[in-house]
Amino acid sequence: MSWVWMEHVDNATTRYLMQQVDQWQAGGITGPYFPFQRDTASESGKCFMDAFRAALHYLVSPDLVTLEMWDAFEATQPDDILGGVTRSDVTTFFDVLQRDSVPLDYDHLFLNVAPRSIAKIETFNKVCQEQPPGVHIVSAGEDDVGHCFIVVIVYGSIERVLVLDGFTDKKDPPMDVLPLKYLQWVNNVKWMCRVALKPGYQCRHGKRKSKTQRKRENRLR
Repeated sequence: MSWVWMEHVDNATTRYLMQQVDQWQAGGITGPYFPFQRDTASESGKCFMDAFRAALHYLVSPDLVTLEMWDAFEATQPDDILGGVTRSDVTTFFDVLQRDSVPLDYDHLFLNVAPRSIAKIETFNKVCQEQPPGVHIVSAGEDDVGHCFIVVIVYGSIERVLVLDGFTDKKDPPMDVLPLKYLQWVNNVKWMCRVALKPGYQCRHGKRKSKTQRKRENRLR
């Protein structure tokens, strides 16, 4: 990356990544840099939100959770989140949505239904077929590169497991639809949770911020 003018990469999004590259090189490692254990693989760099928006589009509630809501949340988090999200980051975001009474079923969102032993797509397909019909966010990986996508499980005359991948407002439908068997790159499924609507949901705690979120916001001031 030495050919890139530093002013071109010095912004809020890339500054953290450049710091990680510097630390990588300082450690004496000569190979390419990869951000481990975080889900980053998408055109927008926000594959979790791409997947979440795809799920809500499928559930005919496309504006229920927006990129603006994610950006506001991201601004309150440590810089690590700029390099990709972890399950902990996602859970904290769900906490925020719950306190804001966004009408989703949080019993499903907070529950990871993926076993720890999924290492190939055939095993994951069997796991999906054991789930109830519905829409699920999946965090999976190829080696150390993580990616989020949606699995739709449909029961009927023919049982189907479909994938919704990516999200862009520039096409209709805004995401790619493909059979699960096409995702042969998957060799590690980290977590999986169901996305379901819960009309009329009201959080009994209102919009009160969690203790962890208050501490993080105080550190960033």
